[in-house]
Amino acid sequence: MTKTGDVHMLQQGEPLTLHRHFQYHLQYAIPVEVYCGDVHVDIGVLTAVDASFAELQGTLYSRSLFTFISRPGF
Repeated sequence: MTKTGDVHMLQQGEPLTLHRHFQYHLQYAIPVEVYCGDVHVDIGVLTAVDASFAELQGTLYSRSLFTFISRPGF
């Protein structure tokens, strides 16, 4: 992770773990990959996020069941 001001920027391939990571990716339309265990499920831009769920282009994913990986530049 690199630090810009008070915002920690994730590098490509790092998991989104904090709510601010999800908010940052949502705000700047940075793509994410979604995994269920080791299985790739989806890739795209977040369209909504709250403490429990992340919406990726109309599909809701539980933040506790899925892993979200930063994919800037996709």
